[in-house]
Amino acid sequence: MDLMKATYSALVVLAKLYIKLMFSNFEFDGKVNPTFVEGEFKLPLSSIRAYLKEPITPRLVHVGSAGVTRPDRPGLDLSKQPLAVRLNKELDFILTFKLKLGEDLIRESGIPCTIVRPCALTEEPARADLIFDQGDNITGKISREEVAQICVAALERPYASGKTFEVKSVVPFSEPFTVDPQNPTPIYFHFHLR
Repeated sequence: MDLMKATYSALVVLAKLYIKLMFSNFEFDGKVNPTFVEGEFKLPLSSIRAYLKEPITPRLVHVGSAGVTRPDRPGLDLSKQPLAVRLNKELDFILTFKLKLGEDLIRESGIPCTIVRPCALTEEPARADLIFDQGDNITGKISREEVAQICVAALERPYASGKTFEVKSVVPFSEPFTVDPQNPTPIYFHFHLR
C-alpha cells in the first residue's frame, strides 16, 4: 500500500471513530481536578499532507499514555499502578480506547510513525533528566513541555520511525522540578530504541 492510500485509509478510520479524550480527571496528587468539565471534543483539520523524503522519518508522532497495555496484563498488581490503570473501567476504559482505537489503528495504517507514551503529565518546566523505556512498565511524571520537545525531535530521526516508547523524568512525584535560571540544564535528546 503506498503512503497516500495508507494516509487516506487512516483518515477514513479516524473519521468514523468516536474518540474519547481525558482532560485529566485527576491532579498529580490523585485528587479530583476542580477544573475538569466533561464535554464533547472536536479537532477540525484544514488539511493533511503525505510526502516522502529520504531517509524515512516518522510522518506522524502520536502522544499516547504510559499504561495502555496494563489493564489487561495478567498477574499485574494494580495497587502498585497509577490511578488511570487502577480505574480504567471506572474511566470508561480510556486506556483501552487509547490503545485499540489510537495506537493500534495508527500502526495498521502503515504511515511511518512514532508513538510516545509519556507517564503522568505535569506543568513543571522542561530540562529534567529523562528515562526512555519500552515495554510499558515505567511510572512517574514528565513535563508537557518536555513531551512536546520529544515529539519534534522524533520527527527528524529516522531511527524513531516505527517505534513505541515510554518516557518519564527522573524526578520523583514527591519533589517539584524547577530550573535554576542562572544555571539551566541544556536541552538534549539522544535516545536509542529497539
